[in-house]
Amino acid sequence: MDAKLAALGCDFEPSKYTPDLGYSRLRVAISGKPTQRFFDVKAVHIPTFDGRLFHQTLITRHELEPRETFQVCLGEMRLETYKGESLLAFTFGGTMQVTIDRNDLYCEFNSSAPIFKVKEDPGSVGVIITDEIMDLLAEKQAKMTFHEDELYSHLAKFTPYQIFLASLVSLQKRADAVPMNLRREEYHKVVAALHRANDAIKNTDGWDGHSPSLDDLLSGENA
Repeated sequence: MDAKLAALGCDFEPSKYTPDLGYSRLRVAISGKPTQRFFDVKAVHIPTFDGRLFHQTLITRHELEPRETFQVCLGEMRLETYKGESLLAFTFGGTMQVTIDRNDLYCEFNSSAPIFKVKEDPGSVGVIITDEIMDLLAEKQAKMTFHEDELYSHLAKFTPYQIFLASLVSLQKRADAVPMNLRREEYHKVVAALHRANDAIKNTDGWDGHSPSLDDLLSGENA
C-alpha cells in the first residue's frame, strides 16, 4: 500500500477525461481497528448482482479470504468510517479486488465508466448527471414487476461503459422532450452538464455521440 492511501484511507484517482468527468479508479484501505487516517474506513457497501438477485454487499476487515474479487453492478457504493462518517459514490459497474495487506484490507475498484461522488459540489457535472440518472433508473424500476432484480438482470449483459453512454443518451432524449415553455433554470443546468460530459467523452474516447438508449438496453434492442 502506498503512503498516500495509508494516510488518507481512500483515494479517488483523477478522471482520464478532459474536461474532468468523475474519477477513474477508487482505492480504499479498510482498517482492522481505528487509526489516524484522514478517512478511517471501517466498511464498504457495494451493489452486486448474482445473476438472479440484487444485493447490497458488505466488505469489512473480517470474514474474507486473503484475496477476493467482487463484480459490482450499477448503483451506489458507501464508505463508512469508525467515526460514523459516510461517503457515497455512484458507479455503472466494475470489479472490486480485495486483498489483505498486513492489518488492513486493500480494496481497488476499477470500471470502464467514470466513478462519481454523490455528495460533492452540488453544481458539478458529476453530481448533476448522477442525480438525473438515479431519477431515471427509479422511473424504469417502477415500471418493472420485480424492480431492482429485473432491472439488473437486463443490464448485466452490458459493460459499465455501455450503460454509461446509454444513460447519457436517455437523459438527452428526456431533456429534448421537455416543452419549450417548461424549460426553466434546472433544465438548462442539466443540459449544460450533459453537453460538457458529451464533449469530454468525444475529446478523449472519440465517441460520435451515438449509442443505444437505456430503454434499448432494457428491451434488448441494443444493435
